[in-house]
Amino acid sequence: MRFLLLAGVLSVTLAGCQRAPALAPAASVEIVGSMTSSLKAEGDELLKQRQFEQAAVKYQAALNQSTNDVPIRFGLAVALSNTNRREETVAHFRFVLQHGKPGSPEVTTAREWLASGQALAGSEAAPVTAARTPESAPGTADPKKGRILGRISWNGIEPRTKRVNLNVSLIGDEAENRDVRLGRPDFKIGRGYEIRNVPPGAYRLVAEAGGTPMWDLKVVVPAEKDTTVDLTEGNATVAKDFTPSSD
Repeated sequence: MRFLLLAGVLSVTLAGCQRAPALAPAASVEIVGSMTSSLKAEGDELLKQRQFEQAAVKYQAALNQSTNDVPIRFGLAVALSNTNRREETVAHFRFVLQHGKPGSPEVTTAREWLASGQALAGSEAAPVTAARTPESAPGTADPKKGRILGRISWNGIEPRTKRVNLNVSLIGDEAENRDVRLGRPDFKIGRGYEIRNVPPGAYRLVAEAGGTPMWDLKVVVPAEKDTTVDLTEGNATVAKDFTPSSD
């Protein structure tokens, strides 16, 4: 996993993901022309270079020419998730969730990002009401799962003076949860992090800044409980004089 979880998904999925069902094949060929494809390719390259604002500009220009294109909108959401433009990020990930192919990496990533940011409610069709209990209502934690949270501190860095994005991921570390990967790429050093609805089990808690793994810890998350793990200089994998780059 490189500089952020979402970008990793982007590099694998954007090129081949489905368009919105409303677009007929002929119309899609006409709309997604060479200019649109070129803008999207430029956005992809800028995203790899961590030039998020510039990538967002390219993706937005491509989206203006093909408003129902799920891969372009997913790329835009990924870029915006690394900026302060949260409302726009939520809107674009919701579109991907509602119009993308069910079960695709794009839809899975959009759902995880929205859920971890407590913005999933109202993003997709609700399950049958009779199957829902008050404890698992939209926007609340699943009582059968756990939660991991804590503070992120590094050499006195505060977001108001230096903004450092941290990609925090929880990666399954046993046979039963090898496919589980939860997290967000936009936590900030100097603040806290929280990952909800974690299936109980053993995990690696990995946190990266600018592609550099600063923490890689083994943790166990029980059901129906909070697990607190602070990320500090004392349990980091890098030297204490490491200086993460600001975003």
